[in-house]
Amino acid sequence: MESFRVEGCRGLNGCRRAVADTSILKEMIEKTFAEINFHSKRRKQLGSGFKEHHVFKVCLAGCANCCSQPQIKDFGLIAKALPEFNNKSCNFCGACCKACKELGLKIDRDTLIFDKEKCLGCGDCWRVCPNNAIKPTTVVWRLLLGGKLGRHPQLTQEITEVDEKEVLEHLRKSLKLVLEADNPKKRFADLLKEKSISKKGI
Repeated sequence: MESFRVEGCRGLNGCRRAVADTSILKEMIEKTFAEINFHSKRRKQLGSGFKEHHVFKVCLAGCANCCSQPQIKDFGLIAKALPEFNNKSCNFCGACCKACKELGLKIDRDTLIFDKEKCLGCGDCWRVCPNNAIKPTTVVWRLLLGGKLGRHPQLTQEITEVDEKEVLEHLRKSLKLVLEADNPKKRFADLLKEKSISKKGI
């Protein structure tokens, strides 16, 4: 049994809802596990006591719908691409406002108002715009830590938004926490409870 598992949705390679390619980052994450020799170290750490729930689970979602369920994994990532608006091309038809499930867009007196705090970067608005007045910006990843199922399930805690380089930095810190735990049998979610984490991560 592997000591880690990296999963992801199809992303841009097979889903019309996706805003990001999950396969490239997935490969980068798998290489990071290999670089630090996580599997051997973790199996040595736990010995014969290694169980399925000790598998460190990573999951990537290519859009805010999260079909791959990153919210219940140890380390979750959700792709996000904020919209960029070209006011000169906008004819204020309201198609984007109707498409936004988060109610982050509205038109007031020939002005399109965008509530950035509500936006999940899902792409619904730019997909329906008839004038191409809305385009996606650079993809970032919402970082979620500490989800689990089992006897006492809990959802992840959303930490911050990161680029691909920062994803790997947070992953290395997370794996370091696991490998250096005083009690190696504790779940990652429980280790996080004992450690003060902020919006900057571990």
